[in-house]
Amino acid sequence: MSRTSDPNTRKAAAPPRRKPRPAPAPPRADGAAQDNAAVAAAARDGDVVDQLLYDWSRERPDLDASAMAVVGRVLHLGRLFEADLNRSLRALGIPYSDLDVLATLRRSGAPYRLTPTQLRRSVLLTSGAMTACLNRLEARGLIARSFDAHDRRSLAAELSAEGVRLIDRAIGERFAHAERSLDGLDTAERAQLARLLRKLRLRQAS
Repeated sequence: MSRTSDPNTRKAAAPPRRKPRPAPAPPRADGAAQDNAAVAAAARDGDVVDQLLYDWSRERPDLDASAMAVVGRVLHLGRLFEADLNRSLRALGIPYSDLDVLATLRRSGAPYRLTPTQLRRSVLLTSGAMTACLNRLEARGLIARSFDAHDRRSLAAELSAEGVRLIDRAIGERFAHAERSLDGLDTAERAQLARLLRKLRLRQAS
């Protein structure tokens, strides 16, 4: 026999649904984790050195890469600047290493004459490379060599008239290239960078 429901009996109310709790916020990166995140972001949007720093922070997190951020860029920029300058000098038929020797002779003042030892103090060439460079310049008639009056064992190099004409043309391009290379820096940034690089250079020389 079925039970008759009482119309005055109310249905029991269903319990209210609980709102889902928000997922806990991920822990904030701090210290090394925050640094790694910054390096990763720089590697995505930065230069080849940023990628290098990111790779090493992943592979060797124990290494402090802050100095490499500077030294790596100085080395890389040096190679880029020299390669770009060699392209600019191609029309004059002279590579940067040869220009450096001619420029050193020219800025020494008349009679534009220096010994190989004096040249090596200003030009970053080994003894063998310096000899090869001077042989090329002499073969082109840009310098003449003769025994030094103070040291008969040494052949001093002296600019010829043609050498003076060539370096006076080439040095204009050398300075214009330097100007183009720093086009992205304002006057204050250039001065600050020059001071910092000079400080590092003097420390290396000591």
